[in-house]
Parts: sequence; structure tokens; C-alpha cells
Amino acid sequence: MTPLEAPPDAEDEFFENHLYYAGGPDGGALALAFKQTYLRYEASILNNPLLYNIRAGIVRRVNLTPRFGEYYIAYMLWHEKVVILAIAHAKRR
Repeated sequence: MTPLEAPPDAEDEFFENHLYYAGGPDGGALALAFKQTYLRYEASILNNPLLYNIRAGIVRRVNLTPRFGEYYIAYMLWHEKVVILAIAHAKRR
């Protein structure tokens, strides 16, 4: 397994997205589903970091499909580490 690194901005994005779903009327079920989906893809990236497509330069991207497909994880490999650059919404900047 490859080590993981995430700058504070990427961690903040995850928590903001998680809080967004936690504020819904479903008692936090959607927030839990978002977190589980993210963790599943994070594990997949760590186990096989070359699995997902390169999008720009050396940055790879994976969409959190199917339920959260509008969100994606942007990451790159740097000195034998996976560096998560963003957990972002595809239609926001």
C-alpha cells in the first residue's frame, strides 16, 4: 500500500462536503454514505494508484460514483506517496 498525504485544503473540502450532507433531513444517513463512498475510493487509490485516468499533467481523477458522481478525488503520485489534491464538486470551482 502507498502512503497517503492530504494537504489541509483537501481535508477541509472533505469536511465541508460531509457537513453539507449531514445537514439534511435524513438524520445524517447521506453524510454517512458520502463518507463511506469516499473511504472506499481512497482505499482503492491506495491499493492501486495507477488505476484511474490521468486528467491533466500528472493529476489523476476518480468520480465518486454512482451516488455521488458529481464529486471527484483529484490526486497525484509524488515521491512514492499518494497526494490527494482535492475532494471537489465537478460543477464548482
